[in-house]
Amino acid sequence: MSGARLAVPGPVWGERPHRVEAPPGRAPRRGPPAWVPPRLHRAGSGTLEPARIVARAGRLAALVGDDARTAARRARATRAAVSALVAQGLSHGALVQALALAGATMAATVGLAPRGNQYRCAASLLAQRLVELDTGEGKSVAVALAAAVAALAGAPVHVLTANGYLARRDAAGFAPFYRALGLSVSAVDEEADDTVRRRAWGADVAYAAARTLGFDWLRDASCAPGAAPLLRGLCVAIVDEADSILLDEARMPLVIAEPAPDPAERALGWLALDVARRLDPRAELEPTGPGLPPRPNAHGRAHLDALHEARRLGSVRERDAWIDEALAVLHVLRRDVDYLVRGREVVLVDATTGRAAPGRRLSRRLHLLAALKEGVPAPPSMRIAASVTWPRLFARYHHLCGTSGTLVEGARELRRDYGLHVERVAPHRASRLARLPTRLFADRGAQHAAAVRRAATLAAAGRPVLVGTDSVEEASALAAAFARAGVAAGVLDARHDADEAARVTGAGRAGAITVTTQRAGRGTDIALDAAARDAGGLHVLNLQHSRSRRIDRQLEGRCARRGEPGTTEHWLRADAPAFVGHALASSLARHLARRAAPTGDPRGAPAVGRLPAVLWRACQAWWRLEDAWQRGDALRADRERARRLDIAAARPLGDS
Repeated sequence: MSGARLAVPGPVWGERPHRVEAPPGRAPRRGPPAWVPPRLHRAGSGTLEPARIVARAGRLAALVGDDARTAARRARATRAAVSALVAQGLSHGALVQALALAGATMAATVGLAPRGNQYRCAASLLAQRLVELDTGEGKSVAVALAAAVAALAGAPVHVLTANGYLARRDAAGFAPFYRALGLSVSAVDEEADDTVRRRAWGADVAYAAARTLGFDWLRDASCAPGAAPLLRGLCVAIVDEADSILLDEARMPLVIAEPAPDPAERALGWLALDVARRLDPRAELEPTGPGLPPRPNAHGRAHLDALHEARRLGSVRERDAWIDEALAVLHVLRRDVDYLVRGREVVLVDATTGRAAPGRRLSRRLHLLAALKEGVPAPPSMRIAASVTWPRLFARYHHLCGTSGTLVEGARELRRDYGLHVERVAPHRASRLARLPTRLFADRGAQHAAAVRRAATLAAAGRPVLVGTDSVEEASALAAAFARAGVAAGVLDARHDADEAARVTGAGRAGAITVTTQRAGRGTDIALDAAARDAGGLHVLNLQHSRSRRIDRQLEGRCARRGEPGTTEHWLRADAPAFVGHALASSLARHLARRAAPTGDPRGAPAVGRLPAVLWRACQAWWRLEDAWQRGDALRADRERARRLDIAAARPLGDS
C-alpha cells in the first residue's frame, strides 16, 4: 500500500518547496498519512508495532562494521530501504524497513540501541504528530531516527532545538550514525557568514536553533531578486522541546531590524527618564495591572503639564508615549530578572528558559531607555524591516512534527494554531518519582531559610539537591543565603552559561546542592553517581512561580529519570510577584500563610497540603488562558505587520 510522500526539491515540488500559508484564523490542515488506520488515528494510539521493528533491527545489526564485505551489505540494505521509501512513500512496510535499518545503525555507531517507545515516537513524528515523551526517555534518539528516515526518502530535514548548544551537541553526537547511512549532517552556526550557513543548511539533516532558522528565513524573504537563498526550502521540520518553541516563544515575533539613525533619540531618552523619575510613585502614579507599568493620575498629568522639560519631549501624545516607556523601564523591567548587564551592553534574559539571549532587543524604545538607565552605551536606533511569528512560519512546512516532555496541557492550542495532534508515548520503565506536599510560606526570607535547612539535611544524607528559582536575582539571593549558613552550593543561571555542561554534570554527585533558574529544565541530563542513586536519587526543590504547569513539570523531570529514584516538592511564597499581581490570589495566599505561621514564629511555619496546591493550579489555569489570548493577538498583529511591510512572507518564495 502506498503511503504519504515527503516534499523533495525538484521538478515536482519546486526547487524551494514550501506550503501556501493558510487563510487568517485557520490552522493548516495536516491530516494523517494514508498508511495510518483512521481508527488508530482517532484513538491516538501508535502507528506501528515497535516489537516488529526491534526484531528486524536485531537481524540487521550484523550489517554494521568496518570490513569491506559488511560495508557492501550495509550499502545494499540502505539502497533497498531508500527504494522502498521512494516507491511506497511512508507506507507501513517501508517504515518498518527504514526504521529497523536506522536503529541497527545507531546501535552499532553510537552505542544507543533504540527502545520500543523510541521507535513508536519516531513513527509518530513521521506521521506529523507532536509526541509527549517523558524527560530522560531519549527524545534525541527518536528525533534522529525520524530525521534519518525522512532524509533517506530524499527530503531536507531541519531539526530545530531551543538553543545553539543543543544543536551542536546533537549534530556532533549523531554524526557517525548519519554518515553510516550515507547522509550528511551539520549544525548551523548563527554567527557564521552566509556562505558557511548556506552550506550547513544544504546538508541532508541540519540541526539549528529555531531562532537561527527564523532569521535566515526572514533574510531569504527580504533578499533582493536573484540573490542566492540560504535555505533549500521548508520540507521537514522536527522541533525538539516543541512546547517551548511553538507555545512559549509564539508571543514574541521574530524581527529583523535595520539602522535608522536618529541623533535626537538618545537626548530625548535621557530627558524622558529624568521627567519620569520626578513623578511621585505614591501620589502621582496609579497601577494599571500585573506586569504593566504605572501611569500618571490626574496629579501626575498636572505635574507633567507644568514641567518645562516635559514640553521638550514633543506634543502631548509624543510626551505621554516617552513617559509610558520610561515608567516601564523604571518600575517594571528588573536587572538580573528581565535583563543582564554584560560588559557595556544590556542583554535580555529569556523568560521561559532563564538563558541569556544576546542579539534580542526590547520593543520600541525600551532597549534604549534600559541602556541609559544602567549607564551603558545606547544601542543604535533601528526600524523593523521584516517580521514573522512562529505559527505563520511553521505553517509553511510541508511536514511539521516535534516532541517534548510536556505537551498535553497545550494540546488544544497546538491543534488550533499548527494543525497538529498531540500523542503521549509511555515511558520505557514505570516512574519512581515521589511528589511531596506543596508548601506556602509568608515571604522570601522564610522560604529561603527553610530551603537552606532542607537542602543541607538532604545533602548530608548523600542526596544531590536541585533548587529551582524564578530569576537570576532570586538565584543569587538564595546562593547568598546558603553562603551565610556555611553550606556549599553551586549556581547555574544566565551568568554562568560558559560552563553550563560542567555545572550540570556536577549536579548529580552525592551531596551536591545546585541553585538554578529555569534553564535547568531544558535539554540537560543530570547523571547520578552510584552513591547518589543509593541515597535515594536527586531531590528537586521547586521554588519557582511559573505561569505554566509545563515549566514545573520540566523542572520535576530532572529527577527520577529512566526508572531511577527521586523526589520533588513545590514551595511557594505569598509575597511572590505572581501572587501580588492578582488581588484575590494574593489575599488568599496571605491568609493561608498567616494561619500557618502565627505572629512571632521565627521559623515561618508554612501552610502545607492541598489548599496551596489548588490555589496555585487555579492561578496557572487563568494564566494559560491569558497566554493563549496573547499568542493569538501576536499572530493577528504579525499578519497586519506583514501586510504593511509587504515582506516576502506574504508572497510566493518559489514553486509550491
